[in-house]
Amino acid sequence: MEDFSNLTLDKVTIVMTSMSRWDGEFSSASWSLAKTFAQNQKVIYVDYPFTLLDYMKERKKPSVVARKKALINGTESLKPLTQFSPLLYTLCPPLMLPINWLPSGKLYNYFSKWNDRRLAGAIKKAIKALNEEDFIFFNSFNPLYLSKLPSNFKPLAFVYQSRDNIRALEPYLRKHGAGKEIEAVKNADLSLVTSRMLQKDLESLSGKKVAYFPNAADFDLFKTAYDEVVKIPEDLKDIPRPIIGYTGNICHRLDYNLIESICKNNPDKSVVMVGPRNHQGHTQIDLDKIPNLFFTGPKKIEQLPQYLAHFQLLILPFLCNEITKSIYPLKINEYLASGKPIVATPFSEDIQSFHPLISLEKIPENFNEAIQKELNTDSDQKAKSRYLEASKNTWKGRVKLFWQLLGG
Repeated sequence: MEDFSNLTLDKVTIVMTSMSRWDGEFSSASWSLAKTFAQNQKVIYVDYPFTLLDYMKERKKPSVVARKKALINGTESLKPLTQFSPLLYTLCPPLMLPINWLPSGKLYNYFSKWNDRRLAGAIKKAIKALNEEDFIFFNSFNPLYLSKLPSNFKPLAFVYQSRDNIRALEPYLRKHGAGKEIEAVKNADLSLVTSRMLQKDLESLSGKKVAYFPNAADFDLFKTAYDEVVKIPEDLKDIPRPIIGYTGNICHRLDYNLIESICKNNPDKSVVMVGPRNHQGHTQIDLDKIPNLFFTGPKKIEQLPQYLAHFQLLILPFLCNEITKSIYPLKINEYLASGKPIVATPFSEDIQSFHPLISLEKIPENFNEAIQKELNTDSDQKAKSRYLEASKNTWKGRVKLFWQLLGG
C-alpha cells in the first residue's frame, strides 16, 4: 500500500464497487458514501455487473435499455452524474459470464479470473478517460468480483468493506461469496466492517485486523424532517393518524408475525411501510388483507424525510437471528435525525448501543406496550436528544474516519 503521508488525499480518485447500482429502487450505504467522497474528489461508482443471463432476463427494463451500448459494445460506459456532483461518475461494465452455478474448483476459478480481468479492464479504461493514473479501489461488499486483484490492476490501496454476514445470507451469495470475502479481507490493504459482530467474525476467519466503520446518515437531508415544515406526501393524505412508520426494504430481515401483531393490537393506528416489497417466500401472512397496513412502494432517498416528518413513531421490526445480529441498520440514524420516537427489536449489538434513546423489545406484547409508552411520553427534549445523536453519525464524519484508518 502507498504511503499516503506525501499525497494529497483529496486529489486521489476513488473507484467503488458494490452490490447495488446508483439508480436502484432503494438507496444503499455504498452509494451514500460515494456521493460524500465526491464532494472533494473524483469518484467512479461501478454498477454491480450484469451477467449475460441477467441481460437476457431484464433486457426490456428501461434501466437495462439505457445501458445497452455499455453492456454489449463497451461504449458510453462512463457517464458523469453532475446532478449529484461534478466529480461523480458511474461506470457500467460490459456483460460478465454467469458462473455462480458452477461448483467451487478449477473451472469456477478460471472463469472468475476471466470476469475479474474484464471488470478491471473496464475500470482502467475509465481511469484513463478521466486523465488519471492513481486511484484507490474500494470494494464495498461485492466479494464475487475482484477479491484478488489481477497483476496489472494496481491501485494505490485496496480497501474491502463487509456490510452483511454473507455466510448467513441466501445460498446464491453464500455459495462462492463466503470464501471470496475471506480472500478479499486477506488481500486488502484495509478491511472495514459495519458491525461489531462482523468485526469479530472476520478477524477470526481471516486472521487479519478488521476496522469498525459503521453506517451513517445524510444528516443534512434527514434533519429536514425535524427542523422544517415539510409538505405531506400525496399517498399519506388519506391515511388515518397516528401513523407508525417503517422505511426500507420489505424483505427476509423483517419479523412479519411481529408486524401483524403491531397492526392487530393497534387498530386505532395506521402502519405505513415505505420501500420495495421483496417479502415473497418469507411469510405466509397475507399482508394486503390487514386493514390498517399500508404500502407506498419504493421511494428515492430524497423523498424519505417527507414521510418521516408525518409519521408519529418509527419501527425497526427485524428478526433476531444469524443474519440480523451482524447489522448496523442504515436507517437508524435517518430515523434519529427526524427526532421521532423509535421502537426496535434488539437484533444486534449495534442497535442495542442506541438504548435508551430508542426502545428495544423482542416479544410482540412488550413491543406493542413500548409503542404506546413512547407515544405517550414523547417530548421536545427527547426529540432533540435523538436529533443530536444522529448529528454525530454523518457520512462526512465517516469519510474523515476512512482517511484516518487508511493513513493509520
